[in-house]
Amino acid sequence: MTSDHKQLMSSYAAVRRISRRSGSSFYRSFWLLPRAKRDAMSALYAFARVTDDLGDCDEPLTLRRSWLQWWRQTTAMNLIGEGSQPIRLADGVEDIPPNSSVDLVRHATEIMPALRHAADRYQIPSRYLLEIVDGVMADQQKNRFDTFEQLEHYCYLVASAVGIACLHIWGFRSPLPMQAAVDCGLAFQLTNILRDVSEDAARGRIYLPRQHYEQHGLEEDDLLNPRKDARLRCLLLDETRRAAELFDSGWRVWDSLHDDGRPMFSMMWRTYRKLLQRIIDDPDAVVSRRVSLGMRDRIGIVSHHFVGPLYRRLPVPPLELITVKEPVPTRGNEPV
Repeated sequence: MTSDHKQLMSSYAAVRRISRRSGSSFYRSFWLLPRAKRDAMSALYAFARVTDDLGDCDEPLTLRRSWLQWWRQTTAMNLIGEGSQPIRLADGVEDIPPNSSVDLVRHATEIMPALRHAADRYQIPSRYLLEIVDGVMADQQKNRFDTFEQLEHYCYLVASAVGIACLHIWGFRSPLPMQAAVDCGLAFQLTNILRDVSEDAARGRIYLPRQHYEQHGLEEDDLLNPRKDARLRCLLLDETRRAAELFDSGWRVWDSLHDDGRPMFSMMWRTYRKLLQRIIDDPDAVVSRRVSLGMRDRIGIVSHHFVGPLYRRLPVPPLELITVKEPVPTRGNEPV
């Protein structure tokens, strides 16, 4: 075994460890893929996880921005060129404090060999991996959006770019319906934004666009201090309808996917779409807590994708594409 091969095997072991320790339900879905694709997904996930951690750490904003820029440059240097080259580090590594909360050099040394190998093997264009870093950098600079178009661009960077990289690993028949792929990521991220309204407010962040909430007579303070309100409920339901349309478009990716990539895509799509339906059924819930799926829903989705006979009985296309369920009016939740 050559030293390069040992380094690659060590890198894949590291990204599997990072993915496993995350505790994310996203990681569990990797087991629907063949081993090689599962390892490639671990490399992609570990890269995205560390990138997110750089943006979310407690260090000063200027330091976080500096680290992210260094991380982006290092990523670009290792994705461009021959895969057999040694791992390279961007200039400025000597300026990283040795007692900092994030060990950038270790992360780069651990993750880059596997990420580069996966990108080469599955022909993931480097632009999508770099856009993942750009999305976290954008989050450092802006947490308000005047228009939906601005929000769409942000969602593309933090979600669609990741999704398109995933599609290259899962495999697809050309031509890939690119707009559908982008819309799928937008649908997932808009659902995340809706369920995190209260958490984001506590951090001083507003991701819903100003042009939309002002149409409902709301001001910034109403989003920073959310409470049950007919105007806010109308805004949230409007956004869920936009998300539902994006989910409908995103499902069109299915027809292009290779068979061994379909179960993971289906599991993710159905999980997020069911979460959106939970918000549609009770939009007031996001005011006070982070909406999530119950244990019964989670077990149902997992079993229908990991148990062959149940997976083959799943409706294709999903029932949600046929009908969008509206919330049932109840006392205390009158339609407005």
